[in-house]
Amino acid sequence: MMKRQAQFSCSSYVQLQTLVSIFVSILLIFHQNCLAKHHQPCPTSSCGKIRNITYPFRLRTDPNHCGDTRYELDCNENGPSLTMFSGKYYVQHIDYKRFTISLSDAGAVEDTNCSFIPRYFLYDRSFNNVLFGEDNFGSEPFILDQITPSRIAYFNCSNPTNDPRYVKVDMSRCSTHGNSSTNHVYAVLEPSLYEYRVEDIKVGCDFMVATLGKAQSEIVKEKVSYDEIHGMIVDGFEVSWLPVICEGRCGKGTSCKVVDEERGEVQCNKQLCHYAYQTTDKCGTYVWHMPIFDFLSSLIMISRRLLLKFPQTDIIYLYK
Repeated sequence: MMKRQAQFSCSSYVQLQTLVSIFVSILLIFHQNCLAKHHQPCPTSSCGKIRNITYPFRLRTDPNHCGDTRYELDCNENGPSLTMFSGKYYVQHIDYKRFTISLSDAGAVEDTNCSFIPRYFLYDRSFNNVLFGEDNFGSEPFILDQITPSRIAYFNCSNPTNDPRYVKVDMSRCSTHGNSSTNHVYAVLEPSLYEYRVEDIKVGCDFMVATLGKAQSEIVKEKVSYDEIHGMIVDGFEVSWLPVICEGRCGKGTSCKVVDEERGEVQCNKQLCHYAYQTTDKCGTYVWHMPIFDFLSSLIMISRRLLLKFPQTDIIYLYK
């Protein structure tokens, strides 16, 4: 009888070890499959003059696992375009070291036979401008540096104006706007941030639309031509996808800043978050800090403690 009990206890111990081994193997296989799915190679895409479309950007035709859907581009006859705030903007340049992309209103590219009026309203307040690490950092895919872009507003005036800040827009070649209601269209370039005010709008002039353009040179001219203003819009304004970089390197909701443009290095702004077992500045990422092998080691340790708590004689007793 004792011999049979000893045989049973040994076999039960072996069976428990076997079950733990099978469970560990299944977890390892599952973990390897997950890693394989998240690390599948994605070739660099190209469209028009933009030859280096890679993470976080992706073309709509790229494999599903490539890039971030928040930064999806469409490849058109005129090059890649991005949908932002329900508007269409063409990509003029992507800088992966500074994490910036230059965009221009679609009309500036497509309305080549016309003096062009922007199709979409765009201004500083269109963006969630978070530059100093506020709590809502990362809530939008792009941020705008308020210092760099040029701001251009369009007005439709009932009478001509001689104000040098109002630059005449020739609408004679624009069939869609070639009517009496748009005979006096002017573009106003804001020389610097908040320099143009509501009281500067001329009597009889109605606001039409506003957009952003390439930053002006350090030497600001007193008088600019409409060709120069149009060129600023075509060249495009810069926005940054720094939020997704900060999220990947510093943790969700944590802001960061570029400290080395040549090497694309960023510095995380510390933000302490308190979890059950740890206080960390990697907010939003602590739940991922436990490697799979640490989890498996903990699982094996628990199984061993169970075996020590119930020795072989206890196992036989429980079986009876």
